Amino acid sequence: MRTILTGLVMASLLAGCAGNPAATSSLSTAANAAAASPDSGRKLAVAAPSPAEILASDTPGGARGEPGRKEHAGTWIGAAGASDFVVPGRQETQLGVWIDVPAARRRARVPSAVSLVVDVSGSMGGDKILHARTAARAFVDGLSDGDLISVVTFSDTAREIVPPVVLDSRTRASVRAAVDQLEPVGGTNMFDGLRLGEGRAVTAPSTHAVRRVVLISDGQANVGPSSPEVLGEIAQRGAERGVQVTSLGVGVDYDESTLNELAMRSSGRLYHLTQPRDMPSILQKELALLQETAATDAFVEIVPAPGVTLIGVNGARAERSSDGALRVALGSMFSGQHRELLVRVNLDAPANGAHPLASVRLHFRDAADGNLERVQEVVARYQVTPDTAVVSAHQNARTQTIAAMMDAGQATVEAAQQVNAGDFEAADQKLAVAEKKLQETASRARSKDEQQRALAAAAVMSKQRSTTRAAAAAPAPARRARALEMNGAGMQQMGY
Repeated sequence: MRTILTGLVMASLLAGCAGNPAATSSLSTAANAAAASPDSGRKLAVAAPSPAEILASDTPGGARGEPGRKEHAGTWIGAAGASDFVVPGRQETQLGVWIDVPAARRRARVPSAVSLVVDVSGSMGGDKILHARTAARAFVDGLSDGDLISVVTFSDTAREIVPPVVLDSRTRASVRAAVDQLEPVGGTNMFDGLRLGEGRAVTAPSTHAVRRVVLISDGQANVGPSSPEVLGEIAQRGAERGVQVTSLGVGVDYDESTLNELAMRSSGRLYHLTQPRDMPSILQKELALLQETAATDAFVEIVPAPGVTLIGVNGARAERSSDGALRVALGSMFSGQHRELLVRVNLDAPANGAHPLASVRLHFRDAADGNLERVQEVVARYQVTPDTAVVSAHQNARTQTIAAMMDAGQATVEAAQQVNAGDFEAADQKLAVAEKKLQETASRARSKDEQQRALAAAAVMSKQRSTTRAAAAAPAPARRARALEMNGAGMQQMGY
């Protein structure tokens, strides 16, 4: 999620966020530098799809990737436990996972199928609908010939004003003309609008591997099913077929809980727009990301080693298979994108020795290689020691930072809800705990990069605490705007 007022600050924390598609994490070089053992991953190997390319790493204590062919710039995925050492016995621990898509890659355009879903309820009158038309026209103009576009509007009912059409000079003009006719009236039937838009994106031909629903709304669903859970289920069903949702929340009256669900369940994006005039620039930013697509149909598969049970993934939707593995859908990924996951793990550690924790596999179709199916694998490992001081001394800096930042992101989203409810003291306390954890993580980090990331995130928490205090003295509309900005910052910190 991207909040306009906080985007520049948060972009420094997550290099893969939408505000800067060309930026890469300074850590990706280090993550790709370690050489890999040729027999790593054999203990957990499974049959890979064909055709596929398997890359494995066997770095003690974690997996950092390996050099690969030049155009692929090495392994994109890395993983490590909370520490390189654990004490014997049953315990809960964490596994950090990160994906760094190379920024400089051989270009290969991936045709897109986009369903533009526009709220035309009565509240979208005035500047909102004017800027929505301008933004939609510019978005359509920016798509390439050969891309698919459909346009759906929703008020009391949903209506498809442009059925799926392949763009060329003639059809582009007709789509623009249809967009120019958008007029606000009636209620907000987001359920039918999303369902219709998702349906069109899902049925796109396989040639159009980038599938995206772009939703523009300024209000809360008040016609038809309207809970965040039900609307989120639509996004989840679409995600299972490769469709992601990008939502633009306009003004201060939209339902951020619903838009959060759409982003998390589809591995999509959410933008908070304080002003309607920001719509064109945000849609242009989204268009740029679609055009920088480096991989499609991406997902992370986490396979536990013997003695390991995967509990869940913080801040992301995960599907569990019958063998206890977890699968996290990522959808399309753009050049320079950075994503992080934090997996909660139950571990029954033996009395001694070195052992695997999990095999972590990134599956994707490579746009630079004709949508070739590829698999990259890393194996996270641990060693057993009875000495808790050794465990503390060998904590993995990156995994510890991921954990602190994920906690901070969730705390910020929850604090935003408390600001909405007028519970400013509870919000400040929640943010204070997150800030302290980030500061402690920075003080323990042996990596300068991770130390700087944690300190930067702690500074953002401090700023959010100032926002909370300012909201307490602000009138209701300003308080609501600050809460939405906080929600945006928290979602962005979690990678949306």
